[in-house]
Amino acid sequence: MTDDASKPLSASDPSPKRRRSLSYHTANVRNAIVTRLPDVLLGGRLRARHVAQPIELNEYTLASANWPRAFDGLRIAHISDIHFGHLLGPERLAQAVDAVRAVKPDLIAITGDLVDLSAHESPLLFEHLSLLKAHLGVFVVLGNHDHLDHPRSIVRGARDAGLVALTDDSVRAGGRDGLLVAGIDWSKSISGCIDRLRRCGMARADLLLAHNPKAFVGAVDREIPLTLSGHTHGGQVARRANRRHNLVFTARLNAGHYQKGESHLYVTNGVGAWFPLRVNCPPEVAVIEMRTR
Repeated sequence: MTDDASKPLSASDPSPKRRRSLSYHTANVRNAIVTRLPDVLLGGRLRARHVAQPIELNEYTLASANWPRAFDGLRIAHISDIHFGHLLGPERLAQAVDAVRAVKPDLIAITGDLVDLSAHESPLLFEHLSLLKAHLGVFVVLGNHDHLDHPRSIVRGARDAGLVALTDDSVRAGGRDGLLVAGIDWSKSISGCIDRLRRCGMARADLLLAHNPKAFVGAVDREIPLTLSGHTHGGQVARRANRRHNLVFTARLNAGHYQKGESHLYVTNGVGAWFPLRVNCPPEVAVIEMRTR
């Protein structure tokens, strides 16, 4: 969730390796202080209680006049913010994978922050994610944490595992007349997300995957019927009466479903975390059924 990760690799960046190195160091220090240290002081109970929270399966039906009629009723399983590492290891990841497989979706979307800190852990991550199957495919975009350490190796690992990694491009899921799925790489700002969306090469898309919910601004302009995002973790700590009153309340798009015109956004709580505490903000797998209005 934190925005201290480095910017994506860019030919115009004079020192991308140094930028990633500094961001990795900052994130590692943060992890040691606010994640590992409290857990050690409490004898591991904080982490144990955190991972004992069940992963909720939340189902939604959304409708848009812009959704292609050929894909009316399509079911999409959406997971995000796995943060594979100290707080989410193989056993917890297996629970999330099993939850997705159980709903038998037509398409699976993974919207970034696959790893927490290190890309070196990604082979084990992708060993589990390779078990995900859907007849229209399993699609992945990167988040800010994925850019901390060797983002290209994460993209390569995803593709080697049979996943479709989208980095500012779009593909037809299901063949020539298939669903047009666009996916953008991490960007911190609205303008950055819009720039990346332009690079996808299409005037519009049916489905947009973006780690940052701010991409919804550009999606509305392009009349994209559905955008799926993560990044915020739903705030991790929220009020029971209104979960949008949470620790990232300053973000206008921070949790759940939003709609503007015929365009929808769903911001998932994610399945992982960067701090071992969730209050009124359970980890989730979201299942979106899209209908044509």
